[in-house]
Amino acid sequence: MPLNSSHSRALAISEAVYRALLLLYPRSFRLEYGREMLQTFRTSCRETLLREGHGALLCLWWSICYDLLLTTAGEHLRALSTRWKSWLGIEEKEFITMSSVPHLNVALLTDIGMRAQNEDSVTSVEPQDQQVLAEKGSLFIVADGMGGHTKGELASKMAVEEVSKHYYDSADNDITAALSYAIKQANATIYQHSQGAQNAGTNGMGTTCIAAVVRRKHIYIANVGDSRAYLVHEGHLRQVSEDHSLVAALLREGKISPEQARTHPNHNVIYRSLGSQIDVEVDTFIEPVQAGDKLVLCTDGLVGPGLVSDSEICAIVEQYAPAESVSRLIALTKERGAPDNVSVVVASIE
Repeated sequence: MPLNSSHSRALAISEAVYRALLLLYPRSFRLEYGREMLQTFRTSCRETLLREGHGALLCLWWSICYDLLLTTAGEHLRALSTRWKSWLGIEEKEFITMSSVPHLNVALLTDIGMRAQNEDSVTSVEPQDQQVLAEKGSLFIVADGMGGHTKGELASKMAVEEVSKHYYDSADNDITAALSYAIKQANATIYQHSQGAQNAGTNGMGTTCIAAVVRRKHIYIANVGDSRAYLVHEGHLRQVSEDHSLVAALLREGKISPEQARTHPNHNVIYRSLGSQIDVEVDTFIEPVQAGDKLVLCTDGLVGPGLVSDSEICAIVEQYAPAESVSRLIALTKERGAPDNVSVVVASIE
């Protein structure tokens, strides 16, 4: 839902003030966590304004200022301790503890539905190297190929392979930037392949791509297309990603109602995908997570008109373990006709 002009001004002012307050932290801390903190702050303010208005935003600011007072003092003490150790010649080693790497229970499943072949691709990558796992986290990707016959299947397969490769090969410690870069590289590869004279049969192929990284206490999400990322927190499900579809755009602009969106005849028309252009814009999101939260990634084959509702997704992933959840979600889709391929990833933070 878009913000009104009053809410937009309040959000812009709040963000400007918060950017200034971040300068109170040590420079090394800002470089590592500043972007995550700003995006989390922006999301929290937006949701507070939409749900409860300006009064609740003031309450949110009170808790933020209190937290800021405590954490800035702690980080400056930590930075001072580090400098003293450096001056005294004490070597400081970084140790990976089990508490810094969240335990995940993950399941993924894809099904052909009523189509002639499956053009979806899914993957889950949890590095065996504990240092890599601590620094880069676990990666999950869902891609919904387009183009018919073997085109879509190839495009989605290339997407999950290229994103996985470029993400973990990237030396960028900024998770959001590394994930966005990986998707852009995948887009370039798919586009170049489809345009090559020797690959005339793949002209017009493309794919959606939703990718998520779980690292420490945050989930980082990058999206192109209308495959979705949901977060279930304390029994409530919320769509984190924004669909790049005609229907979603009409809904955001207030030109159709949520009821009309659910049954719109052009629900499968998207305006952004991998492989259609030499460059692509990638949406990114950062969400804090805690034990008990669940991440759900899926193609539109799960949530299309007349299929599985958000409330049903929430009820299933809250009641069942990930392996049972993905099976039940796809079974429910097939009971209702499953006109498209359907793919689901469920990751439980434990």
